Amino acid sequence: MIRLFLAVVAALCSVGCTGTARAPSVPVFGSFFPAWIICAVGGVVVTLIVRALLIRLRLDEHLPAPPLVYLCLTIGCGILGWLVWSGVIG
Repeated sequence: MIRLFLAVVAALCSVGCTGTARAPSVPVFGSFFPAWIICAVGGVVVTLIVRALLIRLRLDEHLPAPPLVYLCLTIGCGILGWLVWSGVIG
């Protein structure tokens, strides 16, 4: 029974690895860049804008652990950008 369960889990996990779909990429000046890099850079840009806004409003000094907050904000914005880019959201 456990072998059957493991076989089903392995089959379900490998469904996305069939190789029939192309990697999402974007042509930029003739070179193809993976879309996740653009989303990661977008996450960094959004975080820098939010940081500037928080500093201007004097809320930055009240954050409990600013590097951790900004890291989480960067990751969250990057993932949100990826979800919007891939069509899952929006």
